[in-house]
Amino acid sequence: MRFGRWIVACGLLLISAAVAAKNPPYPMGSVDELFPQPPKPVEHSYAIDDRTIHYWQIGDGPARILFLHGTPGGWKAWAHFMADPELQKRATMISVDRPGFGASDPGRVAPLMADQARLLAPLLDGPGAPTLLVGHSLGGPIAAELAMRYPQQVRGAVLVAPSIDPNTEQPRWYNVAMTLWLVKLIAPKDFVWSNQEIMPLVGELEKQTPRWASLKMPITVLQGAKDELVDPRTAAYAEKVLPKPNGKVVVVPDQGHFVLWNRPDLVIKEIIDVLDRTAQP
Repeated sequence: MRFGRWIVACGLLLISAAVAAKNPPYPMGSVDELFPQPPKPVEHSYAIDDRTIHYWQIGDGPARILFLHGTPGGWKAWAHFMADPELQKRATMISVDRPGFGASDPGRVAPLMADQARLLAPLLDGPGAPTLLVGHSLGGPIAAELAMRYPQQVRGAVLVAPSIDPNTEQPRWYNVAMTLWLVKLIAPKDFVWSNQEIMPLVGELEKQTPRWASLKMPITVLQGAKDELVDPRTAAYAEKVLPKPNGKVVVVPDQGHFVLWNRPDLVIKEIIDVLDRTAQP
């Protein structure tokens, strides 16, 4: 009977994953569809090791912003922010397909935070550096890893619903199911690749825990109180580990994991706040 329930649960998981893969929570489409008016982001790429990382760039303001998507995902998760006129005036904005997703060697993920940071570090340099990091979900701890490893190149960070608390990020039953060969065979590829990042996450976050104290730049965590994917208790963890006085935690009472798409105004407000707090005199 338990095996039967497991099969049913796996079937429901695969149906849900297939629906989600076809209907991501952010707008999709071509660059022209997402940016009907100029300016439009321009695609770039760079080679590192034996990989190719693709990213899109827009804006010519005095600052520099790097957006990091969650898992799975792609650079278009941040299209609304890149189209914002105020942010375009303030910064050169970069949104990247993280290793293994989108155009960046799809399927060849980098599950370890150290590898993610090393592969993305070239994006910290360029017009407007040092760079403000903005990460959502798994993009949050990746942003933190970049700040921990390259503090001189990071001016601050805004972490939205970030998967940073090792106490609440244990793999769920469906993550375990996604490791089974049959499930991997028929599940949407993006979700199989995503699961390779999720399974070692707790250990990676435990490595980060003592290193939060080394951060000196302003860091804001924005967490929805109704988040169904990242435990809302992450806000309390952030209060504990973010160094004072530059740490800031904002809890949004009526929002869940997709607060960045439901309330982009709140995220933009916090981005501008960190830009202002770190502006050169």
